[in-house]
Amino acid sequence: MPLSMSNVANIFVKMRRNRSKAKSHHIDSSSGDEPQTHPALQGAVSLEKIPLEQRETFVCRDGVDATKLVRVVRGALYQKAQTYGANVLVDERWTCTICGPRHRADGTFKVEVHYAASAARSDKRDPQRPVALDSARSVPGLMTILSRLE
Repeated sequence: MPLSMSNVANIFVKMRRNRSKAKSHHIDSSSGDEPQTHPALQGAVSLEKIPLEQRETFVCRDGVDATKLVRVVRGALYQKAQTYGANVLVDERWTCTICGPRHRADGTFKVEVHYAASAARSDKRDPQRPVALDSARSVPGLMTILSRLE
């Protein structure tokens, strides 16, 4: 499909429609009610566990890719776990709340990601992937992160 002016205009119209649909409410997603551990780590983890938590707020424009934001927060939590001598995260649980722009004409979204897990040691490598990532709900569009608050 060649990129003509009409095709580009149609893409912008579709993006605007999706953005207006997303503005009407908050979008909540989570990994579930119970903490989860990756199947590859089941039974291969030390008994000593250190509970950790990371809460970050992002301001995004034009769309939200929740999977990327959850990965970023997990990565920060994993780095914190390494400072305690741990090499895996277990009993993981996350929530992501996207607040649409109600009174903001600039079209920004406020995204709050909360990630909780326990740091532990294992002979196996950490999967470097959040649990239940397919449950993350996003806002279509090209996400631009304007700010990040830890």
